[in-house]
Amino acid sequence: MASEQEVRVILSQLQQSEAEARAYEQQMEIVSFTISEIENAVVAVEALSKPDIGKETLIPIGANSFVYGTIPQTNRVIIGLGANVSAEVDVTDAVSYLTERKKKLTEMQGQFAARLNQIGSQIYSLQSKLQTVQSQLKATPDV
Repeated sequence: MASEQEVRVILSQLQQSEAEARAYEQQMEIVSFTISEIENAVVAVEALSKPDIGKETLIPIGANSFVYGTIPQTNRVIIGLGANVSAEVDVTDAVSYLTERKKKLTEMQGQFAARLNQIGSQIYSLQSKLQTVQSQLKATPDV
């Protein structure tokens, strides 16, 4: 026999699952944004490594804004390694590092998506269970 306590437990589980799903969705957005940044960085590093030294070019400064500048050196770049640590490396190493980082983030994104699908199934199951219990409660005559 279904009880109001059972309904409260199911609702609590449902709310917890929905909160977990929202957290994974937010993480996926952050990972997607980071992957996009990495792709842009690879394009920029490769493009900036090709001009002649001392040639004037546009340098991105963020928010779709640019400044004119000259590139004194085109074979080395500074890349962020994480935890506010950066390193000066040659272009090939920078592209390799960024590509590997993108690969790991893409794998992480896949794991998040798989977990999100599991949570979605769990939410669907809890919603079905809740409807069943609520139907049983409505069918039970008041004493």
